[in-house]
This record gives sequence, C-alpha cells and structure tokens, in this order.
Amino acid sequence: MLSFSIGPCRIQAEFTFFALIAFCCIFTGAKGGLACFAAVCIHETAHLAVMGAMGVWPAKVVLSALGCRIERNGQNDLTDRQNIWISLAGPGANWLSFIIAYVLGFDGSAFWGASFALALTHSLPIEPLDGGLALRYFLSGKYAYEKAEQISRVISTILLVPLAILGFSILLRTRYNYSLLALSIYLMLYLVMKWDYTQP
Repeated sequence: MLSFSIGPCRIQAEFTFFALIAFCCIFTGAKGGLACFAAVCIHETAHLAVMGAMGVWPAKVVLSALGCRIERNGQNDLTDRQNIWISLAGPGANWLSFIIAYVLGFDGSAFWGASFALALTHSLPIEPLDGGLALRYFLSGKYAYEKAEQISRVISTILLVPLAILGFSILLRTRYNYSLLALSIYLMLYLVMKWDYTQP
C-alpha cells in the first residue's frame, strides 16, 4: 500500500489498484493498461470537479481496483441531490469519453473499451458502485435512512445474482477472465459485511 499527502488530502493506493493495472497490462498489453488508467483518471477527475464546483474538498482519496473512494469533510452538509450528481459524474464522464471516441473513429480501441467498461460497471445500481450510491441517495430523499439502506441493499443483492452467474460463465468459457466474478465477490462481501461508503 502506498500512502502520501497533498496538502490536507491523504492519498492512499491499495494493492488491488496496482494489481488491476498489472492485470490490464498482462492481458491487454501496455496500451491496454494505459487506456484503463486514463479512463480511471477521467472518471475520478469528474467526481472531483463536481465536488469542487459545490465547494467540497476531499479529506482522503483511496485508490483500489474499483476506482477510488473519496472521503470528504462536511458530507452531511450536502443534499441528497448534490450527492447524486457527485456519484454520477464519474460514469457520466466515461460515457461521454466512450461516445466521443466512437464519433472520432476510435471505436474498438483500448481506451474506447475501457471507457465503456467503466461507464457500464459504475452505472449499475449496486453498492458501492457509483450507480448504487446514487440510488441510495435518491432513496434517502424519499424514505428514512434505515429504510433507504434496506431497499438499496435488496436491489443490489437481486442484481448481483445474475452478475455473478455471468462472471462465472465467462470464467468457464475463457479459462482466465475472472474479472467480473472477482468484482461480484467483492460486491457480495460489501453487502454481507454491511460496509457503507455513503458515510463520512
């Protein structure tokens, strides 16, 4: 694990982050690894840009295989609507990158594929993916916190079942691509352990 500070913000890069980059380089080459890294940078920069526009600055940024978790000061001062915009900024930027790459004729490129994969994954309404966090914030505006949490986790669990089956099916067919299955297992652990990335 690598950890350092930039002003008041603590940056922490976990082992899984470097493992993901290595995985991309091994199976897609150096260009694939660079494309994945670029897509992640665009994703996280979009989150930070929207946060900055709202006058909120991160206290800690944790890089992992899922991208990064941004912990911020004064989270409770933000409305649910603002939190939704922050959550969706990342996948939104990846969808935009995907479309622009297609329009410019770069469809089929490593960056185009990485942008699509990241955009699609984080658009899923499964916690702790951005789509899942956005769903939780949306529900928090409709129901009490406990009720919103319960509904969000039920939806996440229901969607995880076919995702895990698909991941296992891909592993059986390819004999080496376990990325979706690994993601499904991590998301299941998140739900079982009742971790909560919506809290400061």
